[in-house]
Formats: sequence, C-alpha cells, structure tokens
Amino acid sequence: MTTFNRRTLLGATIGAATGLLAAPAILRAQVASMGDITTVLASVPQFSRFLELAQRGGQLDRMRGTQDLTVFVPSNAAIDRLPGLMMNLLGGTTGSQQGSVDEFRTTALLTHHMLAGVVTTQSFNGQQREVASLNGGLVMLDGTAVPPTVAIVKPSGGAGSNFGTGAGGQNLQPAAKIIMPDLMASNGVVHGIDNMLLP
Repeated sequence: MTTFNRRTLLGATIGAATGLLAAPAILRAQVASMGDITTVLASVPQFSRFLELAQRGGQLDRMRGTQDLTVFVPSNAAIDRLPGLMMNLLGGTTGSQQGSVDEFRTTALLTHHMLAGVVTTQSFNGQQREVASLNGGLVMLDGTAVPPTVAIVKPSGGAGSNFGTGAGGQNLQPAAKIIMPDLMASNGVVHGIDNMLLP
C-alpha cells in the first residue's frame, strides 16, 4: 500500500512537473512580449554597449515609448571595433568637449539604427526593401541573403535630418548581418546585427 501511494504520488508529481516544464516557454514568450525595447536590450549581454550608448545619448525614453519601433542593435563586438568613434561621441579625455556626450551626433547614429513600425525578418523574407530610418536616411533590408542583412543606401535625409556622425567611409561599410533576429518587445522588435550602421 505504501508502494502504491508512493507510485501514485510520484506519478502525480511527475505529471505536475511536466506541466510546469511546458509552461516556461509560453511564459517566457509572454514576458518577452510584455517588456519594452530597453527591457529586451537589458536581457541580452551582447547589447550592453548599445544600451549604454542609448542611455547616454538620451534615447531610452524613445525606446520605452508607445511608438512601435524596429531597432537594429550592433553587438558589443561591432561597437568595440570603432573605439575612436565611440570615444568621440561619448566624450574622451581630449578635445574641446572633454567628458561630454555629443548628443546631436549620437542621436544621429542611434536613430539610423531605428525604423518606425514593426519590421520582422519574415516581412521581408525573400525580398529586398529600402526603408527610411528615423534619422531620415535609407537602409536596405535584404531577405534574399542568408542570414538576412541590413545596409546603408543613403546615409542621411538631407538638410532636414540629423545629418551623420561625421565618421566618413560609410559607403565602404559591408552590410550588417542580422545575427539575432526578431526579439519581440511590447513596443516593437529588436534585431541583433554584427556591424554598425554609420550615417
């Protein structure tokens, strides 16, 4: 009788545990969709540099807002390949703006990585699309590439735009591969990329 009770109890426990094990995937999807873009960025260690850039460049409110956004987020490794530019934008130890963030140019850089609306990789799968960035420039989404890519077509939107970062050489940039696609947020989607998009 004791053996029977143990088996029954063990079976019930395993059944309950199996139900609980099935739930986390669903719960994780719901939690991820509940968090805004900044929450998604904070949950991925490889995005910490971009999150810092967004915070120091005054773009966190935009990424927490109600406007749907698509954000192409360079990995830490991609940002680390441009230490001079980052020091220049965030305030280095030399120059006339010691320690101060160049918000104008930092905003230009950050908004060149953002599109209005939600653009998943499925929405341009098998096709190429030119889309305006929030900076006013154009990027090419290439769903014919494997993995899909994003590249600069036109670096800025002209006199009415935020202009560029002044980095130069943007036409020599290779397309950025989308290495972490479709990280959904409550106010948009994040795509991890392996290169910076320099306006």
